[in-house]
Amino acid sequence: MTKGIRMMNSSTNILDEILETGIRGKDTAGIGASFLPYKNHATKKNEHVKFVPARGESSINQGEKKKRWKCHNCGKKGHITPYCYRLYGKGRNKYSLPRKEWVQKNTVASRVVFTSLKATTCEGWYFDSGCSRHMTGKKSNLTDIKELNGSYVTFGGGAKGKITGKGTLKVEGLPNLQDVLLVDGLTVNLISISQLCDEGMRVVFSRYACIVSTGDSKIMQGTRSSDNCYLWDPEKPLKAMTIKHNDDATIWHRKLGHTNFRNLQQLISKNAVKGLPQLEVKEKTCGDCQVGKQTRVSHQQLSLVTTTRILELLHMDLMGPVQVESIVGKKYIYVCVDDYSRYTWVEFLREKSDAFDVFKTLATQIQREKALPIIRIRSDHGKEFENLKVDDYCKQEGIKHEFSAPITPQQNGIVERKNRSIQEMARVMLHAKKVPLKFWAEAVNTACHIHNRITLRPGSESTTYEIWRGRKPNVQYFHIFGSTCYILADRDPRQKFDVKGEEGVFLGYSRNSRALRVYNKRTQMIMESINVKVVDEDEDDLSDAEIEDPVTPVVIDNSNTCQKEGSADTPTVIDSCIEPVARIQKDHPVDNIIGRIEEGRTTRKTDRVDYRKMAGLFSEACLVSKVEPKDAKSALLDECWISAMQEELLQFERNDVWELVPRPADHNVIGTRWIFKNKSDEHGNVIRNKARLVAQGYTQVEGIDFEETFAPVARLEAIRLLLALACLLKFKLYQMDVKTAFLNGLVQEEVYVEQPKGFIDSQYPEHVYKLKKALYGLKQAPRAWYERLTIFLLKKGYVRGSVDSTLFIKREAGKIMVAQIYVDDTVFAGVSGQLVKQFVQQMEGEFEMSMVGELKYFLGIQINQTKGSIFITQSKYAKSLVKRFGLETASSKRTPLATHVKITKDEAGASVDVSKYRSMIGSLLYLTASRPDISHSVGICARFQADPKESHLNLVKRIIKYVHGTLNYGLLYSFDTNKALVGYSDADWAGNSEDRKSTSGGCFFLGNNLVSWFSRKQNSVSLSTAEAEYIAAGSACTQLLWMKQMLEEYGVNPGVMTLYCDNKSAICISKNPVQHSRTKHIDIRHHFIRELVENKQVVLEHVPTEKQLADIFTKGLDVNQFEKLRLALGLCTIDK
Repeated sequence: MTKGIRMMNSSTNILDEILETGIRGKDTAGIGASFLPYKNHATKKNEHVKFVPARGESSINQGEKKKRWKCHNCGKKGHITPYCYRLYGKGRNKYSLPRKEWVQKNTVASRVVFTSLKATTCEGWYFDSGCSRHMTGKKSNLTDIKELNGSYVTFGGGAKGKITGKGTLKVEGLPNLQDVLLVDGLTVNLISISQLCDEGMRVVFSRYACIVSTGDSKIMQGTRSSDNCYLWDPEKPLKAMTIKHNDDATIWHRKLGHTNFRNLQQLISKNAVKGLPQLEVKEKTCGDCQVGKQTRVSHQQLSLVTTTRILELLHMDLMGPVQVESIVGKKYIYVCVDDYSRYTWVEFLREKSDAFDVFKTLATQIQREKALPIIRIRSDHGKEFENLKVDDYCKQEGIKHEFSAPITPQQNGIVERKNRSIQEMARVMLHAKKVPLKFWAEAVNTACHIHNRITLRPGSESTTYEIWRGRKPNVQYFHIFGSTCYILADRDPRQKFDVKGEEGVFLGYSRNSRALRVYNKRTQMIMESINVKVVDEDEDDLSDAEIEDPVTPVVIDNSNTCQKEGSADTPTVIDSCIEPVARIQKDHPVDNIIGRIEEGRTTRKTDRVDYRKMAGLFSEACLVSKVEPKDAKSALLDECWISAMQEELLQFERNDVWELVPRPADHNVIGTRWIFKNKSDEHGNVIRNKARLVAQGYTQVEGIDFEETFAPVARLEAIRLLLALACLLKFKLYQMDVKTAFLNGLVQEEVYVEQPKGFIDSQYPEHVYKLKKALYGLKQAPRAWYERLTIFLLKKGYVRGSVDSTLFIKREAGKIMVAQIYVDDTVFAGVSGQLVKQFVQQMEGEFEMSMVGELKYFLGIQINQTKGSIFITQSKYAKSLVKRFGLETASSKRTPLATHVKITKDEAGASVDVSKYRSMIGSLLYLTASRPDISHSVGICARFQADPKESHLNLVKRIIKYVHGTLNYGLLYSFDTNKALVGYSDADWAGNSEDRKSTSGGCFFLGNNLVSWFSRKQNSVSLSTAEAEYIAAGSACTQLLWMKQMLEEYGVNPGVMTLYCDNKSAICISKNPVQHSRTKHIDIRHHFIRELVENKQVVLEHVPTEKQLADIFTKGLDVNQFEKLRLALGLCTIDK
């Protein structure tokens, strides 16, 4: 039965609809059940599932989360309504089905066919975990039979069979099992797993086989049959009855990354490495190597000119893109090989364009290490190697760059062969331990580490490591990739009787220390530690070598195996899906544990199936879905989203958001709906599935359901000003996200909402929730949260800003702590580390946080903080924008707006899709948060949203093409700055050819860092350039004044502000308040600048037109001038 069906069990309408359509999600009928093929269902469902490191609350495993679940049926914790044992007992109401009817319905829904009713052979014996006793229908299989009367066995579908006796098993090849039941009419032989365990035997299941043993002796072996059950076949007796462990040579073959046995023998005979014992090595066939290293017939070797020293020649190549991104979003592998030693380096790239930076860093590192220059490098003609950057660097360093002939990889054969060797080794290591493909970069890194230490240089008895390092490598510390390991727990504080170790998976070796790289299953993160114990050979791991009688692989329905990570052949969990499941159940009534006597013995204990334990098999993996469901019905078919929905409701319970009450007869009840959103990191990787229950606030009635609704949010200029201030005061910025922030706001009005879909209380389906606190979607929710947060911060000694009410400042002993609020996101910083720590502790003590850390990603803006600068960009968003509008393959433009184009309404032009045009404009406007270079061009195109024409659409496309060519551009904030406030203002007089209105433009700096800018059309027609420039300067002064007031709240006095203008007449008008024909008609509000000049708050200075930075905000410019001004604003790529 699917998770979705279980979750909606209390809602009969939705349940019946799913039963009719026969949709099936994750089947959890348990081991021993056979599932009919469900074509392509699991593949289609799981192709969007990926494996990622968890952040924030995801570090809590699912088991701990489920302990906090509360059942609406019985009121107890630890489970939810669909899992409640009471719900499937005696019928309590119309929503509780009788047990037999429940089993039969769900059997149809999940397409379960029990083996005891469908097997077609009487000779084979099935291993059945749901069978309480061994049983057979063939009397000749037993000896010492004792007759029994009046007993029956009940099967899963409700059918019964009469027990006529019991005896001792007497079948050749099987042990003499006791108390085997003889069941009349039974057409299959069943071996009970529980009875085997009760008799002291050990049963271990793997993907293709199961083994029953006592101590070191193998009693019997089952193989996985075509009907996905484990079957002992009398026609295939065991060849040996002792478990055969892997010999040492095979273990070292696996530790060394599945190197070939011939190379292993050479390493031993030539004593080429340390730590490798003297072994007797025989050529063997490794199944994993056969799968991972199959090749075509090789070509004849080409003769090459040999080198005489290291760094004389480096071979370079780039592999990729890899179909599955690595755990940190990398897609390419950069490979570099030293020709003389054959020592190899690998690096991982997110984009091909990163190759030059990697090469430059690597070249600097190895030249310093060896105190030798690089003479030559050889690569193919890929654009990542053949470009101006590489050429300039090679000329500067005196390096000769050689290229192989186009489409002739044989001429760069050394690195191509290295690519193959490392890739094959990584592939085999991933395959051998069933490690998810997301960890391919870890496998490649480990393969390179091993390869350097075990590969003998052709024509030499030394390894590449020894030639490069000058000493023999030691391989004693090597372990098998993907093995189970145990890490010393670093929890602080740790109680006296807390466990000291945590389970993990070994992934390789640190590049910078002697530590090992491991995946911690508790934290679900990759870490480096020296306190690791690796179990290279797990007894529970049934490898092919342990099975004497090989099993022919069968095609297995994905729905009956581990959930896949995103492709059809990789498991989502690193460890085996099969693990011992305890038979202990808690808080179950006596009749549930003993069963009903009148029903007789049952082979399928349907009333004791614990779906929570079955779901627990996956609780150690952090699963996220990459697809956002459109509605609750779709979400309830995906365990990832079910968990997200349940976590949201747990937040409601923890925050005491509502209470279930009878539906009021005279009050408006607001509907609810689920919203589903994927949360991404700064690289665009999905890290969390967020389900949010919102109220349908559009049905609220003003004056009854709500009163005041306004709540302030921080302006983007305020955030950028804080970034510039951080550079000035040289402190680091942090961020925190309050989990379900609106649920903390108190509701003053009486508000009722409907129960959420899929989680309707089975006892009170007609009840509604009365809100105690605000719910997302309510009109008053933002204001309620803001008031709640404000009250808390004021109590803690913070002062609310007088200019910006979202700014909170605390001063203590001459040190400052600031917090900028944007709804539930907070950016904070402090000169004192103690104040920062105190703020975090205070917030975490009052509210639940989903994330606290260094400021990296805020409101869609990527923020990179380094020792000397802060770089903000929206490159991830820009890439998605270009792709969304289908221009990723179009040629890029060097400027967003041409100089010769006159833009008009174009009433005779062809109309275009208004919705698409507005969507493009809106997307570009959001991009201007970090891209002032497109501010003017986007503003012009935004004027035609009411009736856009094809000519306007072409202008917008040009802007997107320009963005495509400058994807990685952003604003650079340097620590080399000062506290001076400087502005530039300009105007394009009568630039609009239709109404002849002018365009004002301005930009404003704190020291050397750009904080704010604007480009907008003036409201009135100016009669001269001086008037247009004067009006623009007045607008600029208002922005400068706001920035000054903000800085004063931070405790920074910027002094006299400077405004640069390229029109001397406008400067004269501001300094000489004389009424004459050129100024008497100017609106009085524009004379605001005169007062600032008179009070010496602002000084107007003249700047030549070619140095007027605001020129980029008023008109289209030629390429040279545009790029010059763009750079002067601080717009660049991170490498520049």
